[in-house]
Amino acid sequence: MNSPSYCGINCEKCPVFIATITDSESMKSDVAEEWGRLYKRKFAFEEMTCYGCKSEIRFGLCSSCDIEKCNVSKGNENCRSCKEYPCNRISKFESNLKEEDLYFV
Repeated sequence: MNSPSYCGINCEKCPVFIATITDSESMKSDVAEEWGRLYKRKFAFEEMTCYGCKSEIRFGLCSSCDIEKCNVSKGNENCRSCKEYPCNRISKFESNLKEEDLYFV
């Protein structure tokens, strides 16, 4: 796997990542349906492919991530390496996750 995500999510626990590396079309469909309800939008099957946020092939929402853009603009490997960590944006993001879903604990 590539280096840790910009936001700190453990990609190896992400169902889209798992569905991608195991080549499970049924899992991709299930996640698209579940996340569609969660995010109140429809996900195209093609969006449900991801090799991690630092790869060229990423989950649809991750492709336009403001956390990634912030880190790239500052030359940071991830939020935890930022001198401004924790900022309001990442604090809010992390508060919506379970600790076991984070790469950094």
